[in-house]
Amino acid sequence: MTSPLVPDPDRPHHEPLERALDLFEHAPVGLWEADSAGILVAINQTLLRWVGRNQGEVIGQATVETLLGSDSVPAWRAAADRCRLDGQVEGIVLLWCGADGRQFPGEIMATAVYDPRGMFRGWRGCVRDVTQEQVWRQQQLQERTLEAIEGLASGVAHKFNNLLQVMQGYAELGLITLESANPVHGYLARIKEAAQRAASLVQGLVAFSRRQAGRRRPLEMDVFLDQLSGRLRRAVPAGVDLQISLGATGARVLADTASLEQVIWHLVVNAWEAMPHGGTVVLETRVVHGNGHDVAVPASGTTVCLSVSDTGVGIPPGMLGKIFEPFFTTKDTGSGLGLAVVWGVVKQHGGRVEVSSQPHTGTTVYIYLPVEHLQEP
Repeated sequence: MTSPLVPDPDRPHHEPLERALDLFEHAPVGLWEADSAGILVAINQTLLRWVGRNQGEVIGQATVETLLGSDSVPAWRAAADRCRLDGQVEGIVLLWCGADGRQFPGEIMATAVYDPRGMFRGWRGCVRDVTQEQVWRQQQLQERTLEAIEGLASGVAHKFNNLLQVMQGYAELGLITLESANPVHGYLARIKEAAQRAASLVQGLVAFSRRQAGRRRPLEMDVFLDQLSGRLRRAVPAGVDLQISLGATGARVLADTASLEQVIWHLVVNAWEAMPHGGTVVLETRVVHGNGHDVAVPASGTTVCLSVSDTGVGIPPGMLGKIFEPFFTTKDTGSGLGLAVVWGVVKQHGGRVEVSSQPHTGTTVYIYLPVEHLQEP
């Protein structure tokens, strides 16, 4: 066999050109060239695939701007002008738009093209899809934000709890001392009721900020959910179809059963409350090797994935980064602590939480817990 680095007299002379063309077309980045008017004169298959177009509708027809989201056009124009003056620009993230309207963030590097006389002829550039990098950065930012809130909640919750106990105690003494006909008796009853509600919120903060999980023991996830399924089915309101699919047979996790049950109830209740007119809630388990649902998250060994999906109203993209913050809620009622508690409990168990949502389509929450033991079938 002849080495590819040693010329082969029997190899056709045009093969290096074909190899270069193949490299251009199928490079892991998008490659393009535009003339001085911005009209595309070359574009590789990678970028065409990302934007959902073909060469016939792009080459000689479209400009770079037509492939961008409208919000990114001014940024591209500024970058193009700077590239023409400086000869090169890099590290600029633009939103590229597919034919179906889907947008993705792409980081560009572009160089100016000049003819032998030094006349400007256009731009050449490459595009790198940075979707997963942005997701990863957002997750890291959210993690740091929640950890900061967690530390604050841990310090504040216990102090507030002590104050509330004093308020509640004196209110109870007043209720015992005064006749029920006394107008102040009603005021004290309202104070006691408010103190109890506040204490409930504080307990939610304590659950969110608790540094150590409760007593953990090996737990086979599918068996645990099967035992819980009867109560879940009896609790769901009319018009909601609860489907349970257990696919993690033999996978055990180290978990505190009370905390894990609390997580499941929070997720299922959130799911059916997102469907005021009814719909379907799907609770599913599976064993995942590596990074699971989101390829932006580094591989972390074998986990059990517990997912809860609904066909409800979904979560607007601008709110996804806030849903685990204590007291944040999109509902008219509720404390806004349910998902915060979910995040805290899962973190205590060495796991992670991910959310996928589309407005008016539904939401899926993914819980990943490390596998303590996996019994192969």
